Amino acid sequence: MKPNQQKIVKLLSALIAASAIVVMAVLAVALDEEQTGIGTGTVATPEAAAKNVKGMSTGVTVTTTTPPTALPVPEAVPTLKAAVPKGFR
Repeated sequence: MKPNQQKIVKLLSALIAASAIVVMAVLAVALDEEQTGIGTGTVATPEAAAKNVKGMSTGVTVTTTTPPTALPVPEAVPTLKAAVPKGFR
């Protein structure tokens, strides 16, 4: 290949690579904006939802329960004890 042709091939390769990077960035932004309903750390409560909805109801009843204050099993205790093999002490 002639030196002039090598420069053209390198230029076209760089142009194709740059175009691919731009296309990937555009697709990443487009797909990220497509997602809906993702909050920024806020949690919707029924009270807040009722304030935001003006006269509209879904008819769903939500009941909440209080979690227990203590764990059912406070500590795990092994049923068997292993003997330490010779040379590990």
